[in-house]
Amino acid sequence: MFIGDDSAKITWAEMGWPGSVHDNRVWLNSDVYLSKEKYFNNKEYLLGDLAFSASSVLVPASKKGSNSNLRDDQGYFDTKLAKVWIKSEHCLGLLKARFLHLQGHHWVIKSKWDLDVILQVMMCACILHDLLINHPIPEDWVDKTTEVEDGEAFDHHGEMGNRHDQHLTYLMDTQ
Repeated sequence: MFIGDDSAKITWAEMGWPGSVHDNRVWLNSDVYLSKEKYFNNKEYLLGDLAFSASSVLVPASKKGSNSNLRDDQGYFDTKLAKVWIKSEHCLGLLKARFLHLQGHHWVIKSKWDLDVILQVMMCACILHDLLINHPIPEDWVDKTTEVEDGEAFDHHGEMGNRHDQHLTYLMDTQ
């Protein structure tokens, strides 16, 4: 789970939960929620989608009942919320565009060490994303002809590996 700001920076990442766990459960067990007085002032809050329950620090989208429509003010709020939601999706899209290895999660986890390495790689990608957010993605990184199929694993020695090496070289040159 990621929390992002209006400039597409990742301000918090909660990782390590199985994908089958509901977002609201992850949120309710996160340090940000459990120690909200450490992270939020009186009038600060996060905006969330329908998956989240309302709290003193999170305002979710309006939920309509099974046989009712949203009131006008709820519809207005949800329209405004959708614009913010698009920004958060843009943030994750930029992260995945910069770090292609995050797309698809083709890693095999055989031990706790494997999981730890994956989580460290993901955290490093988030940190690098925030450092590079004000720099455009170079045009030569965008490959308009090759698409990776859902079931296809990344081959670090083939064409995707060359692209990976190009990304690493670019990142190292920007220091």
